[in-house]
Amino acid sequence: MISVRYILLSVLLVLVNGCSTNKALESRFAPLQPKNPDEIKTEVSPTVETPKNTSEVKLPDNFPKEIPIYTQAKLVSVDGKQTNWTSSDPLNLITEYYQQELIAQKWTISQKEDNLIIATKPDSNESIKLSLTPRNGETEFTLFYESAAEIIANPVIPENNNTLPSTVTNVNESSSSLDELVRLNIISSTEKLNPYQPITRREYARWLVKVNNLLYADVNSKLIRLANPQSKPIFTDIAQNDPDFAIIQGLAEAGLIPSTLTQDSNAITFKPDTPLTREDLIIWKLPLDFRQKLPNATLDTIKETWGFQDAAKIKPQTWRQLYVDWQNGEESNIRRGFGYITLFQPQKPVTYEETARILSIFGYQGDIRNLQDVKN
Repeated sequence: MISVRYILLSVLLVLVNGCSTNKALESRFAPLQPKNPDEIKTEVSPTVETPKNTSEVKLPDNFPKEIPIYTQAKLVSVDGKQTNWTSSDPLNLITEYYQQELIAQKWTISQKEDNLIIATKPDSNESIKLSLTPRNGETEFTLFYESAAEIIANPVIPENNNTLPSTVTNVNESSSSLDELVRLNIISSTEKLNPYQPITRREYARWLVKVNNLLYADVNSKLIRLANPQSKPIFTDIAQNDPDFAIIQGLAEAGLIPSTLTQDSNAITFKPDTPLTREDLIIWKLPLDFRQKLPNATLDTIKETWGFQDAAKIKPQTWRQLYVDWQNGEESNIRRGFGYITLFQPQKPVTYEETARILSIFGYQGDIRNLQDVKN
């Protein structure tokens, strides 16, 4: 028994001694040891830093103060008298802003397209050319300012290489709707108009009566009768000797425009030479389309039909006309005159061009009369 134990002890001693001299075996049976944190190296990918351009582009000191600046746009670059901008706002919003501001600041807009405005400042002989291009969800636009002669000498050529129409200086060179008014002698062929300037209340009253009576010359019950020149004036600022007395007085006597006869205590004066607003345009024109008693309408009616964001700014007197106009589909005055809009802007002045488009058609839901169908 003792000999067996001796033999086993001898074998164990041999094995232990062998492991101590064999590094491979020693490492295999050795317990795992954590690495020294100081020896751990973390590989970090090198980062490339893009140098930041901290310099802000600024307008040159000699940039004309008369040129409006669209505050929601960022100035990208300046190249002499050309400034380049970008904005997240849609093209039509920027175009509308410049059209309004230029007119308000006494610029004369000589040419306007969807992506182009050319305007001159008569007193300083300066001109600007605004070119707009939608790109990647933003609107890029260029403002170029120069003397009037140089601006006109360098027309804008769009990307499709089709030259734009020449500058509008006379109604004969303007839109087809204005051409129709000239053809039918509603407007004199010698009368010079800028299609993008506001029409006055006097002029609209004159055009409205002339076009209506021309379109319905064969329907006696739909004619607007001119007032007796000896009638007592309804408006304090339209006397009997006013050249448009019979027309304006006739509209009031027919109840087609607000006056003291329609129990409107605020309509004591007509204000003939102030710009016509969108609100008044619809109030005067719609009854001549519908020719019936207007249905009731509320502010909610306008919100649910037209969906105008500024519906709360519209006078209650206009709600019924707007509701009926909406029901007229594609022949609606608003759709034909102003296109697709989500803001009505009731007090915005109406231009000659917009007025001509609206007066080109009278009628309601299929019973339509068009100026283009009228023979000379």
